[in-house]
Amino acid sequence: MDFFFHPRGVAVIGATPNPFKSGNTIVRNLIGTHKGGVYPVNPKYDRIEGLVCYPTVQAIPAAVDLAIVFVPAAQVVAAVEDCAAKGVPGVMIQSGGFAETGAGGQAIERRLAEIARETGIRLWGPNCMGLVDAVSGAIYSFMYADDLRNALLVDKLSLIVQSGLISAGFLGDMMRHHTAGVSKACSIGNKLDVNECDVLPVLLDDPDTNVVGLYLESIADGRRFVELCRSTDKPIVVLKGGKSARGAQAAMSHTASLAGNHRVIEGVLKQAGVVEANDFTQMIDLCRSLSYCPESRSGRGRVAILSYSGAAGILSADFLEAMELDVADLSPATRTTLEGLFPDWMPVKNPVDLWPAMEKNMTSGIDVIGEGLDALIADPNVDAVIVTTFAAPGNRWFDPDRAGAASHASGKPVFVWVVGMPESILEFKEKCRRNRIPVFQELYRLAECLAAVLGPRATPAPVPRPFGEPAQALTPELKDALAEATGPLDEFVSKRILKAYGIPTVDEAVMTAAGDAAAAGRFGYPVVMKGLVPEGVHKTEMGLVRLGVRNRSAAARTYRELKRAMAGRGKVLVQKQMDGKIELILGLLRDPQFGPCVMFGLGGILAEAFRDTAFAMAPLSKADALGLISRIRGQALLDGFRGMPAVDRDALADILVALGDLGLAHPRIREIDVNPLLVVGPDGMAAVDATIVLGD
Repeated sequence: MDFFFHPRGVAVIGATPNPFKSGNTIVRNLIGTHKGGVYPVNPKYDRIEGLVCYPTVQAIPAAVDLAIVFVPAAQVVAAVEDCAAKGVPGVMIQSGGFAETGAGGQAIERRLAEIARETGIRLWGPNCMGLVDAVSGAIYSFMYADDLRNALLVDKLSLIVQSGLISAGFLGDMMRHHTAGVSKACSIGNKLDVNECDVLPVLLDDPDTNVVGLYLESIADGRRFVELCRSTDKPIVVLKGGKSARGAQAAMSHTASLAGNHRVIEGVLKQAGVVEANDFTQMIDLCRSLSYCPESRSGRGRVAILSYSGAAGILSADFLEAMELDVADLSPATRTTLEGLFPDWMPVKNPVDLWPAMEKNMTSGIDVIGEGLDALIADPNVDAVIVTTFAAPGNRWFDPDRAGAASHASGKPVFVWVVGMPESILEFKEKCRRNRIPVFQELYRLAECLAAVLGPRATPAPVPRPFGEPAQALTPELKDALAEATGPLDEFVSKRILKAYGIPTVDEAVMTAAGDAAAAGRFGYPVVMKGLVPEGVHKTEMGLVRLGVRNRSAAARTYRELKRAMAGRGKVLVQKQMDGKIELILGLLRDPQFGPCVMFGLGGILAEAFRDTAFAMAPLSKADALGLISRIRGQALLDGFRGMPAVDRDALADILVALGDLGLAHPRIREIDVNPLLVVGPDGMAAVDATIVLGD
């Protein structure tokens, strides 16, 4: 991939002398920023922008590492073949008109993919804006006009975006408003060949990148992506497009890609320690916060608030609580230090309302905010500080140089909320940016970003281990079912497979006749009886479940009723009736982007009512499984709500690990549904209903 990021010779296919066309902008950008050879390619011209123009890439007498293509889609195949014949290792296709336009464009992409496989040439794009390297100043793109070249701000955050034009517009907006700079901005478009899993390793190894932000409409290789995210200490922020059904349709038409199940993606990204954003601005705010404070991701959340406004302090405290952060209890030493700044009548507490101290010291020359900030940063009970301030011409209320030095020396982030005059705010934001202090004009966004900085890291990826052998031997019947059956297996067979993998199940047996008293009564009455028919997954809706069968005659009568309801087909299952207080749902699905993923949540009737579930990618480590359990909203139910038994989280985690292993061991398993897993006490859980669904 180095030839994309540090090319020596660059050819521009589709170069033109017309200054209003992108083929000319690319050439001018390269002349102004690229330190190697620049070779326009267009058979119509002899010279462009003072450079020799060549009819083909093969006609260029020097070596070419990178070709940037900006010609109509119908001409791109010939251009790439020309590059392959020349031995060019990398091509950026920045023109559009490919898979996002329909069948014709899809056919062109298929041919380009064939060329890449046959020749080994790497193709970046199409339908992209290319690459901007703010550190070197190189612009391998048509996204900047001449008057914007010198506007690039350098920060240690890098971007990978599928979109083209939004990356250009948003990057320009960042620079103009001094929101943040970048190290590298990579627009990868339709991801015909080069995708985020190719570019991300380059940025993770880049010393000029502290954090990577990605806008993705699809994830090309989900398991590889998660592996990369879990392999690094660098924070990663993802904005995923296509969360809604309509958004997914738009994503498919825009980039010809599958958006996937967002609830699965959300869970897997959390498992990998990725911070998920909800819009472009938030993505950049999260990235710059994590870039400026990479050492602060400690998992602690005790925050001090330093404000000139009581209202701002109160709202800050409210937003911190919403983000599950704590308003810090200041140490006695800190209170004593701050009392020296305040008038005698003003008590010191957090949030710290500095206005009375500022009035008292108005003519003393004391930097009240600086002194207060130093005291809070020195407090062992404080992990981060929020400062609210005002920007105006000549204002000296907040010194970014002093605050930045104190913050980075201590490893404690200082986040600033500012209001004031627009011109002064712009100047103030630039001073804060140079000192790596995150500054915001929205308090709630500040709290969101601070929560991300103080949040926990990803758990390490599980140590590779064999997962093909079940805890108990599978019978020949069960092996045959897993190898040959299709669609849903019946409940009895499904639970026998689960039990073989160490997942506890209810005691049960199949009744062979109405007079089969041994099967009906072996568990002790009352019992549950169910009718099992092929494809009959939802037995309750089909009227095939009977609870509270209390004696032998009732069992015989129920058997006959169920057989009639099934028109003589299927079989009747009898189970021990269990008295459980908590119903959980466990599941597994084979996601197209991430493979087998395990689901956990509240089960029974609550499963549909509240949809309180979370996902994680298999294989799960014990830490992954415990993290998955902790992500549902109903934590109180798991911890023993109103006298109910607390769930044994370790035992439950073991079940989730086993469920993931089962899905990995048998690729034909498409889905597993365990609903409910009944918690019958502090030491007992059992699957009382389950279905395994097999693919073709």
